[in-house]
Amino acid sequence: MFGLANNTFQEIKRLKSEPLLLLMILAMLSIMVLFVLWPIIKVVTFPKPQDYLRVITNSIWYQAALNSLFMMVISTLSCTTVAFIFSYTLVRLDVPLKRLFRLITILPILSPPFIVALSYILLFGVQGLIAKNILHLNIDIYGWRGLWFVQTVTFFPYAYTVINSTMRSIPPNLEYAAFNLGANRWSTFRDVFFPLCRPGVAGGALLAAMNVLADFGNPMMIGGNYRLLPTEAYLQISGFADISTAAILATELLVPAAGLFMINRYWVGRRSYVTITGKEITLPPTQVPWLIKWGMFGLCLMISLVILSIYGVLFYGSFTKLWGYNWSFSLGNMVYVWDKGREIFNSIKFAFLSSVLAGVFAILLAYIVQRKQVGINRQLDFLAILPAAIPGVFLGLGFAMAFNEKPLALSGTEAIMVLGLMFWNIPTCYSTSTAGMQQIGNSVEEASLNLGANHWRTFINILLPLLNVSFVSGIIVAFLRSLTALSVVIFIYSAHTVVSTISILGLVQNGDWGGAAALTTVLVAIAFVVLGIVYFIFKKQGKSLEL
Repeated sequence: MFGLANNTFQEIKRLKSEPLLLLMILAMLSIMVLFVLWPIIKVVTFPKPQDYLRVITNSIWYQAALNSLFMMVISTLSCTTVAFIFSYTLVRLDVPLKRLFRLITILPILSPPFIVALSYILLFGVQGLIAKNILHLNIDIYGWRGLWFVQTVTFFPYAYTVINSTMRSIPPNLEYAAFNLGANRWSTFRDVFFPLCRPGVAGGALLAAMNVLADFGNPMMIGGNYRLLPTEAYLQISGFADISTAAILATELLVPAAGLFMINRYWVGRRSYVTITGKEITLPPTQVPWLIKWGMFGLCLMISLVILSIYGVLFYGSFTKLWGYNWSFSLGNMVYVWDKGREIFNSIKFAFLSSVLAGVFAILLAYIVQRKQVGINRQLDFLAILPAAIPGVFLGLGFAMAFNEKPLALSGTEAIMVLGLMFWNIPTCYSTSTAGMQQIGNSVEEASLNLGANHWRTFINILLPLLNVSFVSGIIVAFLRSLTALSVVIFIYSAHTVVSTISILGLVQNGDWGGAAALTTVLVAIAFVVLGIVYFIFKKQGKSLEL
């Protein structure tokens, strides 16, 4: 440790010849420590040791931890299975409606995470469109079964993005070679194709598990009396003002979430499954039996129809007079949305400011880590990706506890909302900026420096224009996540900083399904309008937005 500190000191001392760079590094390091490490330390150290022992031995909280792990396991298995079916159908099978299936894998990512839970209630709740008016049944949709379904639909696209990327890189030539050597279809799939998919499956499963474990909105809406760590931590503060117990429950959530993140980053990320070495001719995908081909197509179509019905019922509910009782057309819910203009404006404002700040901060940090040897590159990289390992509930609670007193009393201000969302999105923007930076050779920067430009001018005039796609992509993803965030802001909002997602949660808890559907529809519409505008601008420039 002392050797590392000494080397770091020597590197910083060497940077005295570049005072602007040194000042930037020290400022960024201080900011990351203050807004990332300090909230974590505050939450973990707030309870006393005996409080940890008391809660750990409490059967209620022990059961909540087991429930969270159980939901993580079963939801991850179902998410990964559905994601693999979609990936295989889109990559390997010659079937119709592929554009529809690709759209289905994007929709849940661009929407509020609780949209599936809300639509599930509208379809199958006590006043549900299907349960009450079509099937005439009184179904109890709350609890672990309903939550399992909702989380599967919500988070399988996250696993799909990783599995699909891996599957597309596997050439069919390897399967033809296995057939030529006498292998049958099942042994080829088992011994050749699936082992090459394994890093994608593992990475997708870990990504889905992290999101399921940290999910707050869906359990809050559909979990019922099924206790989970994120919702219990929230209820301890909102219902009992018990910050100590909430901190302990949030810490219990942090441990497995951080563990999953580290495995995903350092284990799966370092595996090498090279399938292309040199130039080769790519053959068309191998043919599969008719039953498998159309069976997988049928599964994808069924899931797609379910997701389309989720969005359809949400839109329909926005224009009904009184959900469950009076199905006539009405603009009353939209009038209510108009009355909630301040919340919508807050959502857009906080999302815009936090995403731009996260993008600027992340691209500067990526430049330092990727292009400068400053002695603490690994430490800066770790701090940049650390928020991705922190569940939103934990981070929000950390901000509420760390910045509610002097010298940095931010509680109840707009600043804490922007900063909370900003640092929650730092890993997203940092990852896209780092990926873009790694695609630019050092020779480009060296040529600029050799022509007399300094490092700052080279970054602004050379690197930044080349990174504009990665830079904007990160900001757009951060904006969409911030616009629909709930878990991060649930502990830090105040009366004048309420955002749309908080209002939607309140409407659901009060049974105002029409108002909740209308407000959610507006949020989804805003997200798609923003995304459409950016796609149009990039297309006019001959570029492709990377999301």
